[in-house]
Amino acid sequence: MMNWLQSLKRRTPLGWLQLSRNKGRLLVALSGIAFADVLMFLQIGFQESLYESNTKIRAALDTDIVLVSPKAKNTQNLSTFTRRRLYQAKDIPGVAAAHPLYSSTITWKNPETRQDAALQIIGFDPDYQAFNLPEINQQLDKIKLPDVVLFDRTARGNYQQTITQIENQQWVSTEVQARTITVRGVFSLGASFGTDGLLVTS
Repeated sequence: MMNWLQSLKRRTPLGWLQLSRNKGRLLVALSGIAFADVLMFLQIGFQESLYESNTKIRAALDTDIVLVSPKAKNTQNLSTFTRRRLYQAKDIPGVAAAHPLYSSTITWKNPETRQDAALQIIGFDPDYQAFNLPEINQQLDKIKLPDVVLFDRTARGNYQQTITQIENQQWVSTEVQARTITVRGVFSLGASFGTDGLLVTS
């Protein structure tokens, strides 16, 4: 081993001499490699955040199987299918229950800035738990009332005053698609690439 190391030391470091001969070219090469590495890490970060944001809702659903229309393009642009499919699913051995869940992308006015924002709204029968989120399940009685929603406190935008009011039991009214709604509760889930946040209703 020692003989091999000594012979290695006696060798002329051609690679290093070629690199260090022109220090300007070496600096440019190192900068290019570093820039490529930064781009790779950025792409990995975008990929992870895109995957996480688009699977949050599915992961939060209290279900084992989700039936989706073949016409659906993504989680923000779903399409309906006949209720008969749910009845067919109920008849399958081992299926305990099958319930409809409605999802759409809507435009609502920020209660503080009055500016329009795109949110995803999910509606379901509040007599059963569609989500495995305690914050939502503890407030199901609220959304049994018409035009009442729960709001995602982690939505993108300026909502600090709105969230504080709701947490202090001061209900907030705003408009969704030219219709007045009342926000009577908050929960935490997170925004996605397609929308700024989530509303839950019945």
